[in-house]
Amino acid sequence: MKGKIFTTDEADRMLPLVSRIADDIVLAYSEVNEALHAYQGEEARAKAAPHAQAGTREPLLEQGTRLEQGTLLEKANLAVERALDRFQRLIEEIEALGGTLRDYERGSIDFYGEVDGEIVYLCWQRGEDHVGHFHKLDEGYSKRRPLGVSTAA
Repeated sequence: MKGKIFTTDEADRMLPLVSRIADDIVLAYSEVNEALHAYQGEEARAKAAPHAQAGTREPLLEQGTRLEQGTLLEKANLAVERALDRFQRLIEEIEALGGTLRDYERGSIDFYGEVDGEIVYLCWQRGEDHVGHFHKLDEGYSKRRPLGVSTAA
């Protein structure tokens, strides 16, 4: 385990900022998927385009089409890179605050905390107004319990 151990009050005080970043993460994740889909579409179109046979001259129109497809594929690739870079920077922002992103689509964030003398994850997700749940380090979101419930449960 590496990182700060938060009290629920400390984690709650960060939620206005964490919440905005989590919203951005969910949006950025969607943008990554859209950019990847667009890239894959351009890649499929480029592969399906007619190619000149070896030793023959391509008509000028076909050369222009191939160049345009290459440019579109490059633009789509650049869009994927930019979306991934933004997404990664947002994850790094959460980590710099001491949190760990657990779910890109839900915007679930965990913070190290302590319940009944045991180190656990304090669990928060978008839409919640405070950190009110936890789960053990070796458990996931599906095992989260409300704070106030013993870790032995």
